[in-house]
Amino acid sequence: MLQTVNDNIVLVGDTKSYRWLDAWGPDVVKYVPDQSILTASSEPLGWTNTETGTNTTVDSVAAGGLLTYTTGATDFNGYSNQLLGSAFAAVTGNPFYFGGGFTLSEATQSDFLYGLCGVDTTLTAASAAHAIGVGAGGFFFSKLDASTDIYFNVYSVGTAIASVKAGTMTTAAHEYDCYFDGNSVMAYFDGELIATVSESIPVTVCTPSVSVRNGASAAVILNSSWMKAIQIN
Repeated sequence: MLQTVNDNIVLVGDTKSYRWLDAWGPDVVKYVPDQSILTASSEPLGWTNTETGTNTTVDSVAAGGLLTYTTGATDFNGYSNQLLGSAFAAVTGNPFYFGGGFTLSEATQSDFLYGLCGVDTTLTAASAAHAIGVGAGGFFFSKLDASTDIYFNVYSVGTAIASVKAGTMTTAAHEYDCYFDGNSVMAYFDGELIATVSESIPVTVCTPSVSVRNGASAAVILNSSWMKAIQIN
């Protein structure tokens, strides 16, 4: 269904009103990727790609897929990927939405980070210890090696303002949604509201961000099926 937000048109889901499907208008900033977004060097078009080890990225060959990231078969091998430019921020009165879905081939021995973050080449630690490596701020979901606990995090200048358990990682497909209504940030995991953050929200200029790393000695595959980032300024 269609909604009007700050004199712009937003298409939202019929059953998931927090999920923005698309938007149009003079104040809309959005990133809604489609199929075949890889460059000739096998990197997502318009993204910066920081790697540890030898990894591969391909246009997904799975039905409904977008991209398939495969890490090298060594501990800490993987990626920190960010869309070039920084067009999203939690400014009072300017709502935004970020969401996506993916599968992860290894539920326990893996790291991932998925959401909006400030510019950073090491979203997850690239060596020594499996940890969040965000040095700026952001709004993102994460899971670290040796655990299946998924968390939703709000960070400011490398420090967690909020970190709430969102769910349990499996090798099945999961969906991750983050909606800022102009005042509070709400996070949803597989369609369920799991956190509302209203205090100390950082006005960090962010960009869509994905990181996946190996936690052992076998390759980890992250298959992304969809992603959207939309803001009304």
